[in-house]
Amino acid sequence: MSEDLIGKAVNGYEILRQVGYGGMATVYLARQQSMNRNVALKFLPSNFIQDDMYLQRFEREVKIVAQLEHRNIVPVYDYGEHEGQPYIVMRYMSSGSVEDLLAKGKISIDRVLAIAEQIASALDYAHHNGILHRDLKPSNILLDDGGGAFITDFGIARILGERSSTLTTQGVVGTPSYMSPEQARGEGLDGRSNIYSLGVMLFEMICGRRPFESDTPYGIVVMHVTAPPPSLRDFETSISAAVDKVILRALSKQPDQRPPTASALAAALRKAVDHPGHATDTEPSMPPIEKPASSPGLEPDLAPQLPASLANGLTEAAEAPPLQRAAFAEGARPRRGPAGMLKGMLAGGAVGCALLGLLLGLGLLLLVAMSGGLGSIAEEAPAPPPVRVITAAEVQPTADSPPATVAFDLALDPAGGTRQAWNAAAAATIEADSLARAQLAPTSAGLGQPIGSTNRLRLNAALDGVTGKLVYFGERPADDADETSFEILAKDLETWQDTFLTLDIADSTYPQPSPDGRWIAFQSDRDGDFEIFVTNVLGGQLRQITRNAVWDRLPAWSPDSQWIVYSSDVRGDQSFDLYRVRPDGSDAQLVYSDGHRNSHARFSPDGDSLVFTSGPGVRDATTWEIRLLNLRSNESTLLTENNNRDASPTFSPDGKRILYVSAVGGSRVVASMTVDGRERELLYTGPGTAWSANYSPDGKFIVVTATYDGEDQLFLMTADGGNLQQITNSGGAFASWIPPLQR
Repeated sequence: MSEDLIGKAVNGYEILRQVGYGGMATVYLARQQSMNRNVALKFLPSNFIQDDMYLQRFEREVKIVAQLEHRNIVPVYDYGEHEGQPYIVMRYMSSGSVEDLLAKGKISIDRVLAIAEQIASALDYAHHNGILHRDLKPSNILLDDGGGAFITDFGIARILGERSSTLTTQGVVGTPSYMSPEQARGEGLDGRSNIYSLGVMLFEMICGRRPFESDTPYGIVVMHVTAPPPSLRDFETSISAAVDKVILRALSKQPDQRPPTASALAAALRKAVDHPGHATDTEPSMPPIEKPASSPGLEPDLAPQLPASLANGLTEAAEAPPLQRAAFAEGARPRRGPAGMLKGMLAGGAVGCALLGLLLGLGLLLLVAMSGGLGSIAEEAPAPPPVRVITAAEVQPTADSPPATVAFDLALDPAGGTRQAWNAAAAATIEADSLARAQLAPTSAGLGQPIGSTNRLRLNAALDGVTGKLVYFGERPADDADETSFEILAKDLETWQDTFLTLDIADSTYPQPSPDGRWIAFQSDRDGDFEIFVTNVLGGQLRQITRNAVWDRLPAWSPDSQWIVYSSDVRGDQSFDLYRVRPDGSDAQLVYSDGHRNSHARFSPDGDSLVFTSGPGVRDATTWEIRLLNLRSNESTLLTENNNRDASPTFSPDGKRILYVSAVGGSRVVASMTVDGRERELLYTGPGTAWSANYSPDGKFIVVTATYDGEDQLFLMTADGGNLQQITNSGGAFASWIPPLQR
């Protein structure tokens, strides 16, 4: 039909060319002869003419939009038929859709904010007038050449309060990737369902991908209902945690936990963009510096109650592709890798279709893993040879040039395929363990009830042996109450009293105590960029260790307390190198540099090795892996190699295991592994999103930092991952034990 119409006049509209197509409609650019203006003609395809449901949707769009007059809703000018085919005449949008914009890559935060504010205004107007758009997605947001954004396609919108019709009882309607959990379950909807869909769009515009991806529409829907959304900072580390927090709130599973209106969401996003905060999580990101990211906790029930219609396919986008612009018809969106496909299969069809079978299968998998079945694969495979690196002793940088980068030859790693194989086996074990834990009753005593910083917290019986002091950082209101700063605090685990060790208008974060129990190293931006500082454990004898114009971050001590290792952005491009310096600021030396992003280094208890986060992607956290550097041989090896964010490693006190933060199903978890990267074990799956963990000096306990209900809180658990208990209710981050004082 398309070729037949081009060049013809249809009821006063001269068809110029086709500009879009899809399973539901074909759109043409036309010239309205009476008004001498360009318009868009949207035709219902001929194969739907005899389908009453699609005819109703087409007519419904005219009926609904006729009731709405808003500057950010695409107006409908006319409605008619040509040779038995219905058409709608709408305003022509010359710049395509947000979907077209996404085909070119991620969208800048300023452009995202401009689109969000316009769409939010239109949504609230529609909601106020009793109209609920049930298919909000990028292809239904059109753009003009002046930066305007407009909602279109009200074909499956619902008039609030109307009685159900054949149109609305054909099962769940909408596009799986953007459905709210309540829409997926076929429940009653209000405007907060659209707020969820807008949150998905914001996530996609910023990150270049959607929060949930699977191989089937049903799998995506199950994830919307059950899986916590991932942090945006796992895919786009340049955004602030404040922005992350706003969008994750919009993606809350419960409607009453989302912003009450779309305009409230846009206003919160505007505030987050204009005032991003001052701290970041344990790994550096692009400026500005922010607080840790936020993510809702795991849902307690991963057996969703979904409409039966979902089992046979969704009634909207699962059957018909969304409308596309012809100019981008040949383009393809990025495909998911094997890891994403595995997650989709596990979290999608398996959860919904055979829950009992899944539990049995997972139990068998875990039994095999614990009995050495998966481990035997690793045992039979030869350990990969170390990768040769150049360290500070072999690099002699000149005074006027940055340190030379380290060259390492991957050709020296012929067993790379073997390493990938046992990495995949270990990752599958952790993923299976995560799913099993999420679906079975918790084995811990649950969250405790913190009763204030000056009162004794009643710990679970298994945690009664916890003693000593924690050092961490927390947010403190400034004197004028308009700004806040982050300061270093110590928490006495006997009295539960908190003591400020720093008090400054600048932010002081990421403290690390020296092994002799005398000093605390931390980072602070007191001179406009981050430098390393040291204070004693009482908050006195403050001294600045590094002085330069680049970021120096995330300090850690050598076992003899004679060195501080830290990350430095010497090239100003966020590809951090590792340095070490004496506690008095002297004798700074390059330790490791390969042109990649290397950060969060920690010494082994014997001082022979460093473990750290390493990866080529400055802004892509999925490229981050755990690397081990042997300081005696100057050789390094990757301990993890996957498509997940592996970061923030630290040794157990006996040096036999490495604790680190990983990602499973879009949520950050705490795991451990042996120092060769094998025998991986999942320890913490929630609540909240974990981003830091440290052992107690005796190795019996672990303190975890997790973002829970939008705030960073501290949790204690036993070293096996059991007996979890929350120990703060007013915030706290990046905690570790202050060792006993060595005299």
